[in-house]
Amino acid sequence: MRYHPLFILLGAVVVIPTACLVAVCPLPWNRVALAGILLELIILAVVYRRLFRPIKVIAGGMDLLCEQDFSSLLKHVGQSDADKIVDMFNAMMERLRSQSLRMREQHSFLQLLIEASPMAVMILNDDNTVTDANEASRTMLACDPVGSKLSDIGSPLGRAIASLGEDELRTVRIGGREIYRCSRLSFMDRGWKHPFILVESLTEEVRNAEKIALTRVIRTMAHEVNNSMAGILTTIDTATGILSATPAATAIITPLQACSERANALTGFVRRFAEVVKIPEPNRILTDFQELVEPVAYFLESLCSRCGATLSIDVERSAPLRFDPVLMQQVLINIVKNAAESASQGGKVAIVADGATLTVEDDGPGISAEDEAHLFTALYTTKPDGQGLGLMLVGEILSRHNADFSLRTIAPRRTVFTVAFPSL
Repeated sequence: MRYHPLFILLGAVVVIPTACLVAVCPLPWNRVALAGILLELIILAVVYRRLFRPIKVIAGGMDLLCEQDFSSLLKHVGQSDADKIVDMFNAMMERLRSQSLRMREQHSFLQLLIEASPMAVMILNDDNTVTDANEASRTMLACDPVGSKLSDIGSPLGRAIASLGEDELRTVRIGGREIYRCSRLSFMDRGWKHPFILVESLTEEVRNAEKIALTRVIRTMAHEVNNSMAGILTTIDTATGILSATPAATAIITPLQACSERANALTGFVRRFAEVVKIPEPNRILTDFQELVEPVAYFLESLCSRCGATLSIDVERSAPLRFDPVLMQQVLINIVKNAAESASQGGKVAIVADGATLTVEDDGPGISAEDEAHLFTALYTTKPDGQGLGLMLVGEILSRHNADFSLRTIAPRRTVFTVAFPSL
Protein backbone atom coordinates (compact mmCIF):
# COMPACT_ATOMS: atom_id res chain seq x y z
CA MET A 1 0.00 0.00 0.00
CA ARG A 2 1.36 3.41 -0.95
CA TYR A 3 0.87 6.27 1.48
CA HIS A 4 0.63 9.94 0.72
CA PRO A 5 4.10 11.61 1.13
CA LEU A 6 2.61 14.28 3.39
CA PHE A 7 1.24 11.57 5.67
CA ILE A 8 4.66 9.85 5.86
CA LEU A 9 6.32 13.19 6.68
CA LEU A 10 3.75 13.93 9.39
CA GLY A 11 4.26 10.48 10.91
CA ALA A 12 8.02 10.98 10.94
CA VAL A 13 7.71 14.40 12.61
CA VAL A 14 5.44 13.04 15.35
CA VAL A 15 6.82 9.53 15.97
CA ILE A 16 10.57 10.05 15.74
CA PRO A 17 10.84 12.64 18.64
CA THR A 18 8.66 10.44 20.78
CA ALA A 19 10.81 7.39 20.03
CA CYS A 20 13.90 9.38 21.00
CA LEU A 21 12.19 10.33 24.24
CA VAL A 22 11.56 6.66 24.99
CA ALA A 23 15.22 5.89 24.52
CA VAL A 24 16.43 8.49 27.01
CA CYS A 25 13.68 8.36 29.64
CA PRO A 26 14.09 6.07 32.68
CA LEU A 27 11.39 3.72 33.81
CA PRO A 28 8.46 4.15 34.27
CA TRP A 29 8.45 7.27 31.99
CA ASN A 30 9.53 5.32 28.95
CA ARG A 31 6.33 3.26 29.26
CA VAL A 32 4.37 6.47 29.23
CA ALA A 33 6.31 7.46 26.10
CA LEU A 34 5.50 4.11 24.46
CA ALA A 35 1.83 4.64 25.24
CA GLY A 36 2.17 8.07 23.64
CA ILE A 37 3.68 6.55 20.51
CA LEU A 38 0.79 4.10 20.31
CA LEU A 39 -1.72 6.93 20.75
CA GLU A 40 0.05 8.95 18.05
CA LEU A 41 -0.12 5.99 15.66
CA ILE A 42 -3.82 5.61 16.32
CA ILE A 43 -4.34 9.34 15.69
CA LEU A 44 -2.29 9.13 12.49
CA ALA A 45 -4.35 6.16 11.31
CA VAL A 46 -7.55 8.11 11.93
CA VAL A 47 -6.12 11.16 10.16
CA TYR A 48 -5.04 8.99 7.23
CA ARG A 49 -8.45 7.35 7.04
CA ARG A 50 -10.31 10.66 7.29
CA LEU A 51 -8.09 12.90 5.19
CA PHE A 52 -5.27 11.37 3.18
CA ARG A 53 -6.96 8.19 2.00
CA PRO A 54 -9.92 10.06 0.38
CA ILE A 55 -7.41 12.42 -1.25
CA LYS A 56 -5.45 9.43 -2.55
CA VAL A 57 -8.58 7.72 -3.88
CA ILE A 58 -9.78 10.89 -5.67
CA ALA A 59 -6.28 11.43 -7.11
CA GLY A 60 -6.40 7.87 -8.42
CA GLY A 61 -9.72 8.69 -10.09
CA MET A 62 -8.12 11.69 -11.79
CA ASP A 63 -5.43 9.35 -13.14
CA LEU A 64 -8.14 7.07 -14.56
CA LEU A 65 -9.72 10.04 -16.33
CA CYS A 66 -6.38 11.13 -17.77
CA GLU A 67 -5.77 7.59 -19.05
CA GLN A 68 -9.39 7.41 -20.36
CA ASP A 69 -9.88 4.19 -18.42
CA PHE A 70 -13.64 4.30 -17.99
CA SER A 71 -13.97 0.63 -17.00
CA SER A 72 -12.40 1.01 -13.50
CA LEU A 73 -14.36 2.29 -10.51
CA LEU A 74 -13.33 3.71 -7.11
CA LYS A 75 -13.95 1.94 -3.80
CA HIS A 76 -15.61 3.47 -0.76
CA VAL A 77 -13.25 4.80 1.88
CA GLY A 78 -15.64 4.56 4.83
CA GLN A 79 -16.22 8.30 5.12
CA SER A 80 -19.68 9.54 4.22
CA ASP A 81 -18.66 12.77 2.50
CA ALA A 82 -15.85 11.13 0.60
CA ASP A 83 -18.05 8.15 -0.30
CA LYS A 84 -20.61 10.56 -1.82
CA ILE A 85 -17.84 11.92 -4.04
CA VAL A 86 -16.83 8.35 -4.91
CA ASP A 87 -20.44 7.49 -5.84
CA MET A 88 -20.72 10.60 -8.02
CA PHE A 89 -17.39 9.78 -9.66
CA ASN A 90 -18.40 6.15 -10.30
CA ALA A 91 -21.73 7.26 -11.81
CA MET A 92 -19.87 9.69 -14.08
CA MET A 93 -17.45 6.93 -15.11
CA GLU A 94 -20.38 4.63 -15.94
CA ARG A 95 -21.91 7.32 -18.17
CA LEU A 96 -18.57 8.01 -19.84
CA ARG A 97 -18.00 4.30 -20.39
CA SER A 98 -21.46 3.90 -21.90
CA GLN A 99 -21.03 6.93 -24.17
CA SER A 100 -17.55 5.85 -25.21
CA LEU A 101 -18.80 2.37 -26.07
CA ARG A 102 -21.72 3.80 -28.04
CA MET A 103 -19.42 6.17 -29.93
CA ARG A 104 -17.04 3.34 -30.78
CA GLU A 105 -19.92 1.20 -32.01
CA GLN A 106 -21.31 4.08 -34.08
CA HIS A 107 -17.87 4.86 -35.48
CA SER A 108 -17.33 1.20 -36.38
CA PHE A 109 -20.74 1.04 -38.07
CA LEU A 110 -20.05 4.29 -39.94
CA GLN A 111 -16.68 2.96 -41.12
CA LEU A 112 -18.29 -0.25 -42.37
CA LEU A 113 -21.05 1.75 -44.08
CA ILE A 114 -18.56 4.07 -45.81
CA GLU A 115 -16.31 1.22 -46.89
CA ALA A 116 -19.25 -0.74 -48.33
CA SER A 117 -20.83 2.32 -49.99
CA PRO A 118 -20.86 2.41 -53.81
CA MET A 119 -20.17 6.14 -53.51
CA ALA A 120 -16.58 7.31 -53.34
CA VAL A 121 -15.86 9.06 -50.03
CA MET A 122 -12.61 10.97 -49.49
CA ILE A 123 -11.72 13.04 -46.41
CA LEU A 124 -9.31 15.93 -46.94
CA ASN A 125 -7.17 18.13 -44.76
CA ASP A 126 -6.67 21.89 -45.15
CA ASP A 127 -4.23 21.60 -48.09
CA ASN A 128 -6.49 19.22 -50.09
CA THR A 129 -4.49 16.11 -49.22
CA VAL A 130 -6.60 12.95 -49.00
CA THR A 131 -6.32 11.54 -45.49
CA ASP A 132 -8.84 8.72 -45.83
CA ALA A 133 -10.71 7.05 -48.70
CA ASN A 134 -12.96 4.04 -49.15
CA GLU A 135 -12.72 1.21 -51.66
CA ALA A 136 -15.10 2.90 -54.13
CA SER A 137 -12.67 5.85 -54.31
CA ARG A 138 -9.80 3.56 -55.24
CA THR A 139 -11.95 1.85 -57.89
CA MET A 140 -13.23 5.05 -59.52
CA LEU A 141 -9.85 6.77 -59.52
CA ALA A 142 -7.95 3.58 -60.43
CA CYS A 143 -5.41 4.38 -57.70
CA ASP A 144 -5.10 4.78 -53.94
CA PRO A 145 -5.56 8.53 -53.31
CA VAL A 146 -4.61 8.46 -49.61
CA GLY A 147 -1.62 10.72 -49.04
CA SER A 148 -1.98 12.50 -52.40
CA LYS A 149 -3.27 15.97 -53.13
CA LEU A 150 -6.33 16.16 -55.35
CA SER A 151 -4.36 18.15 -57.93
CA ASP A 152 -1.81 15.31 -58.15
CA ILE A 153 -4.38 12.67 -59.13
CA GLY A 154 -3.85 12.45 -62.87
CA SER A 155 -7.07 10.72 -63.96
CA PRO A 156 -9.82 12.76 -65.68
CA LEU A 157 -12.13 12.18 -62.72
CA GLY A 158 -9.38 13.31 -60.33
CA ARG A 159 -8.97 16.56 -62.26
CA ALA A 160 -12.73 17.13 -62.19
CA ILE A 161 -12.81 16.59 -58.42
CA ALA A 162 -9.85 18.91 -57.86
CA SER A 163 -11.68 21.75 -59.62
CA LEU A 164 -14.68 21.62 -57.26
CA GLY A 165 -15.30 24.68 -55.12
CA GLU A 166 -16.48 24.67 -51.52
CA ASP A 167 -20.01 23.25 -51.12
CA GLU A 168 -20.23 22.72 -54.90
CA LEU A 169 -22.17 19.92 -56.56
CA ARG A 170 -21.43 19.14 -60.19
CA THR A 171 -22.29 16.39 -62.66
CA VAL A 172 -19.38 15.52 -64.95
CA ARG A 173 -19.10 13.28 -67.97
CA ILE A 174 -15.76 11.49 -68.45
CA GLY A 175 -14.83 10.23 -71.90
CA GLY A 176 -18.37 10.75 -73.10
CA ARG A 177 -19.46 7.58 -71.30
CA GLU A 178 -18.85 7.70 -67.55
CA ILE A 179 -21.12 10.12 -65.68
CA TYR A 180 -20.50 11.13 -62.07
CA ARG A 181 -22.15 13.42 -59.54
CA CYS A 182 -19.34 15.05 -57.55
CA SER A 183 -19.79 17.04 -54.32
CA ARG A 184 -17.37 18.88 -52.07
CA LEU A 185 -18.86 19.28 -48.60
CA SER A 186 -17.56 19.65 -45.04
CA PHE A 187 -18.30 18.44 -41.50
CA MET A 188 -17.48 19.89 -38.09
CA ASP A 189 -15.02 18.12 -35.80
CA ARG A 190 -13.88 19.73 -32.53
CA GLY A 191 -14.88 23.14 -33.82
CA TRP A 192 -13.07 22.88 -37.18
CA LYS A 193 -14.49 22.36 -40.67
CA HIS A 194 -13.08 19.31 -42.43
CA PRO A 195 -13.74 19.04 -46.20
CA PHE A 196 -14.69 15.76 -47.83
CA ILE A 197 -15.57 14.58 -51.34
CA LEU A 198 -18.52 12.44 -52.43
CA VAL A 199 -18.59 10.90 -55.92
CA GLU A 200 -21.59 8.93 -57.16
CA SER A 201 -21.58 7.04 -60.45
CA LEU A 202 -24.66 7.82 -62.54
CA THR A 203 -23.51 6.02 -65.68
CA GLU A 204 -25.93 3.10 -65.59
CA GLU A 205 -28.90 5.19 -64.45
CA VAL A 206 -28.39 7.85 -67.11
CA ARG A 207 -27.63 5.29 -69.82
CA ASN A 208 -30.78 3.30 -69.01
CA ALA A 209 -32.89 6.47 -68.87
CA GLU A 210 -31.46 7.65 -72.22
CA LYS A 211 -32.10 4.25 -73.74
CA ILE A 212 -35.71 4.11 -72.53
CA ALA A 213 -36.40 7.66 -73.72
CA LEU A 214 -34.67 7.06 -77.06
CA THR A 215 -36.54 3.80 -77.61
CA ARG A 216 -39.87 5.52 -77.07
CA VAL A 217 -38.99 8.40 -79.38
CA ILE A 218 -37.66 6.12 -82.11
CA ARG A 219 -40.65 3.77 -81.97
CA THR A 220 -43.08 6.68 -82.17
CA MET A 221 -41.09 8.36 -84.94
CA ALA A 222 -40.68 5.12 -86.91
CA HIS A 223 -44.36 4.35 -86.66
CA GLU A 224 -45.44 7.76 -87.88
CA VAL A 225 -42.77 8.12 -90.58
CA ASN A 226 -43.17 4.60 -91.99
CA ASN A 227 -46.95 4.90 -92.18
CA SER A 228 -46.74 8.29 -93.83
CA MET A 229 -43.93 7.31 -96.20
CA ALA A 230 -45.75 4.14 -97.25
CA GLY A 231 -48.71 6.19 -98.42
CA ILE A 232 -46.55 8.85 -100.04
CA LEU A 233 -44.40 6.31 -101.89
CA THR A 234 -47.49 4.45 -103.12
CA THR A 235 -48.99 7.68 -104.38
CA ILE A 236 -45.75 8.74 -106.09
CA ASP A 237 -45.31 5.33 -107.74
CA THR A 238 -48.91 5.41 -108.99
CA ALA A 239 -48.55 8.95 -110.30
CA THR A 240 -45.22 8.11 -111.96
CA GLY A 241 -46.73 5.05 -113.64
CA ILE A 242 -49.63 7.09 -115.02
CA LEU A 243 -47.48 10.00 -116.16
CA SER A 244 -44.79 7.80 -117.73
CA ALA A 245 -47.20 7.06 -120.61
CA THR A 246 -47.33 10.76 -121.40
CA PRO A 247 -44.12 12.06 -123.02
CA ALA A 248 -44.95 15.66 -122.11
CA ALA A 249 -45.01 14.76 -118.40
CA THR A 250 -41.22 14.25 -118.14
CA ALA A 251 -40.78 17.54 -116.29
CA ILE A 252 -43.18 16.28 -113.61
CA ILE A 253 -41.80 12.72 -113.38
CA THR A 254 -38.24 13.87 -112.56
CA PRO A 255 -39.17 15.76 -109.35
CA LEU A 256 -41.53 12.94 -108.37
CA GLN A 257 -38.64 10.49 -108.63
CA ALA A 258 -36.51 12.83 -106.51
CA CYS A 259 -39.27 12.88 -103.89
CA SER A 260 -39.43 9.08 -103.99
CA GLU A 261 -35.69 8.78 -103.47
CA ARG A 262 -35.81 11.21 -100.58
CA ALA A 263 -38.72 9.35 -99.00
CA ASN A 264 -36.82 6.06 -99.27
CA ALA A 265 -33.73 7.71 -97.71
CA LEU A 266 -35.85 9.00 -94.83
CA THR A 267 -37.32 5.53 -94.32
CA GLY A 268 -33.82 4.04 -94.23
CA PHE A 269 -32.68 6.74 -91.82
CA VAL A 270 -35.47 5.86 -89.40
CA ARG A 271 -34.80 2.13 -89.87
CA ARG A 272 -31.16 2.62 -88.82
CA PHE A 273 -32.34 4.34 -85.66
CA ALA A 274 -34.63 1.41 -84.91
CA GLU A 275 -31.75 -1.02 -85.36
CA VAL A 276 -29.77 0.73 -82.62
CA VAL A 277 -32.40 -0.01 -79.96
CA LYS A 278 -32.81 -3.60 -81.17
CA ILE A 279 -29.24 -4.75 -80.56
CA PRO A 280 -29.42 -8.43 -79.53
CA GLU A 281 -27.83 -9.71 -76.37
CA PRO A 282 -24.22 -10.77 -77.03
CA ASN A 283 -23.65 -14.43 -77.89
CA ARG A 284 -20.29 -14.72 -76.11
CA ILE A 285 -17.96 -17.40 -77.34
CA LEU A 286 -14.28 -18.13 -76.75
CA THR A 287 -12.25 -16.38 -79.43
CA ASP A 288 -9.37 -13.93 -79.77
CA PHE A 289 -8.64 -10.66 -81.56
CA GLN A 290 -6.96 -12.32 -84.52
CA GLU A 291 -10.10 -14.34 -85.26
CA LEU A 292 -12.05 -11.11 -84.88
CA VAL A 293 -9.98 -8.97 -87.26
CA GLU A 294 -8.94 -11.38 -90.03
CA PRO A 295 -12.43 -11.93 -91.59
CA VAL A 296 -12.99 -8.15 -91.98
CA ALA A 297 -9.40 -7.05 -92.64
CA TYR A 298 -9.94 -6.51 -96.39
CA PHE A 299 -13.14 -4.58 -95.77
CA LEU A 300 -11.40 -2.38 -93.18
CA GLU A 301 -8.57 -1.67 -95.61
CA SER A 302 -11.08 -0.61 -98.26
CA LEU A 303 -12.77 1.72 -95.77
CA CYS A 304 -9.43 3.42 -95.10
CA SER A 305 -8.35 3.59 -98.75
CA ARG A 306 -11.68 5.19 -99.64
CA CYS A 307 -10.72 8.05 -97.28
CA GLY A 308 -7.13 8.17 -98.54
CA ALA A 309 -5.68 6.66 -95.34
CA THR A 310 -3.53 3.56 -94.89
CA LEU A 311 -4.29 0.78 -92.40
CA SER A 312 -1.78 -1.31 -90.44
CA ILE A 313 -2.82 -4.35 -88.39
CA ASP A 314 -0.69 -5.81 -85.60
CA VAL A 315 -2.85 -8.56 -84.16
CA GLU A 316 -1.47 -11.96 -83.20
CA ARG A 317 -2.99 -14.93 -81.46
CA SER A 318 -3.33 -14.42 -77.73
CA ALA A 319 -5.18 -15.82 -74.75
CA PRO A 320 -8.83 -16.37 -75.70
CA LEU A 321 -11.51 -13.95 -74.58
CA ARG A 322 -15.26 -14.26 -74.40
CA PHE A 323 -17.23 -11.91 -76.66
CA ASP A 324 -19.69 -11.89 -79.57
CA PRO A 325 -17.53 -11.75 -82.74
CA VAL A 326 -20.40 -10.53 -84.95
CA LEU A 327 -21.22 -7.58 -82.71
CA MET A 328 -17.55 -6.84 -82.11
CA GLN A 329 -16.88 -6.73 -85.87
CA GLN A 330 -19.61 -4.13 -86.12
CA VAL A 331 -17.83 -2.14 -83.39
CA LEU A 332 -14.50 -2.47 -85.22
CA ILE A 333 -16.00 -1.31 -88.52
CA ASN A 334 -17.52 1.80 -86.91
CA ILE A 335 -14.32 2.73 -85.06
CA VAL A 336 -12.01 2.20 -88.05
CA LYS A 337 -14.40 4.17 -90.28
CA ASN A 338 -14.31 7.11 -87.82
CA ALA A 339 -10.53 6.88 -87.53
CA ALA A 340 -10.10 6.81 -91.34
CA GLU A 341 -12.36 9.81 -91.81
CA SER A 342 -10.39 11.68 -89.15
CA ALA A 343 -6.99 10.75 -90.63
CA SER A 344 -8.28 11.54 -94.16
CA GLN A 345 -5.94 11.84 -97.14
CA GLY A 346 -2.42 10.60 -96.39
CA GLY A 347 -3.26 9.67 -92.80
CA LYS A 348 -2.55 6.46 -90.94
CA VAL A 349 -4.76 4.11 -88.95
CA ALA A 350 -3.36 1.31 -86.79
CA ILE A 351 -5.08 -1.65 -85.12
CA VAL A 352 -3.03 -3.17 -82.29
CA ALA A 353 -3.95 -5.98 -79.86
CA ASP A 354 -2.18 -6.56 -76.57
CA GLY A 355 -3.56 -9.23 -74.28
CA ALA A 356 -7.18 -8.37 -73.49
CA THR A 357 -6.87 -4.83 -74.93
CA LEU A 358 -7.52 -3.70 -78.49
CA THR A 359 -6.64 -0.19 -79.72
CA VAL A 360 -7.40 1.72 -82.91
CA GLU A 361 -5.15 4.75 -83.38
CA ASP A 362 -5.18 7.51 -86.00
CA ASP A 363 -3.07 10.61 -86.69
CA GLY A 364 -5.97 12.93 -87.41
CA PRO A 365 -6.46 16.41 -85.87
CA GLY A 366 -7.91 14.92 -82.69
CA ILE A 367 -10.94 15.48 -80.48
CA SER A 368 -11.55 18.65 -78.50
CA ALA A 369 -12.17 18.47 -74.76
CA GLU A 370 -15.74 19.68 -75.32
CA ASP A 371 -16.48 16.98 -77.90
CA GLU A 372 -14.76 14.31 -75.80
CA ALA A 373 -17.20 14.97 -72.97
CA HIS A 374 -20.14 14.08 -75.24
CA LEU A 375 -18.81 11.07 -77.12
CA PHE A 376 -21.01 7.94 -77.04
CA THR A 377 -23.98 10.22 -76.23
CA ALA A 378 -27.16 9.51 -78.13
CA LEU A 379 -27.47 11.50 -81.39
CA TYR A 380 -24.31 13.56 -80.73
CA THR A 381 -22.05 14.01 -83.76
CA THR A 382 -19.31 16.36 -84.93
CA LYS A 383 -19.78 15.54 -88.62
CA PRO A 384 -21.87 17.84 -90.82
CA ASP A 385 -23.71 14.87 -92.32
CA GLY A 386 -23.50 12.60 -89.26
CA GLN A 387 -26.44 11.06 -87.45
CA GLY A 388 -24.83 10.35 -84.07
CA LEU A 389 -25.47 6.62 -84.36
CA GLY A 390 -22.00 5.08 -84.84
CA LEU A 391 -20.48 5.70 -81.41
CA MET A 392 -23.86 5.24 -79.78
CA LEU A 393 -24.01 1.74 -81.29
CA VAL A 394 -20.39 1.08 -80.22
CA GLY A 395 -21.06 2.17 -76.64
CA GLU A 396 -24.19 0.03 -76.37
CA ILE A 397 -22.47 -3.11 -77.66
CA LEU A 398 -19.38 -2.72 -75.47
CA SER A 399 -21.46 -1.94 -72.39
CA ARG A 400 -23.34 -5.20 -72.90
CA HIS A 401 -19.95 -6.95 -72.95
CA ASN A 402 -18.97 -5.27 -69.63
CA ALA A 403 -15.88 -3.92 -71.39
CA ASP A 404 -13.98 -0.75 -70.47
CA PHE A 405 -13.62 1.61 -73.41
CA SER A 406 -12.57 5.16 -74.18
CA LEU A 407 -11.87 7.46 -77.11
CA ARG A 408 -9.55 10.40 -76.51
CA THR A 409 -6.73 12.40 -77.99
CA ILE A 410 -3.67 11.64 -75.86
CA ALA A 411 -1.15 13.73 -77.84
CA PRO A 412 -1.14 16.03 -80.89
CA ARG A 413 -2.24 14.02 -83.93
CA ARG A 414 -2.66 10.90 -81.84
CA THR A 415 -6.22 9.81 -81.08
CA VAL A 416 -6.74 6.35 -79.57
CA PHE A 417 -9.82 4.24 -79.13
CA THR A 418 -9.21 1.60 -76.43
CA VAL A 419 -11.36 -1.35 -75.43
CA ALA A 420 -10.39 -3.76 -72.68
CA PHE A 421 -12.30 -6.97 -72.00
CA PRO A 422 -12.41 -8.76 -68.66
CA SER A 423 -9.77 -11.48 -68.60
CA LEU A 424 -10.91 -15.07 -68.17
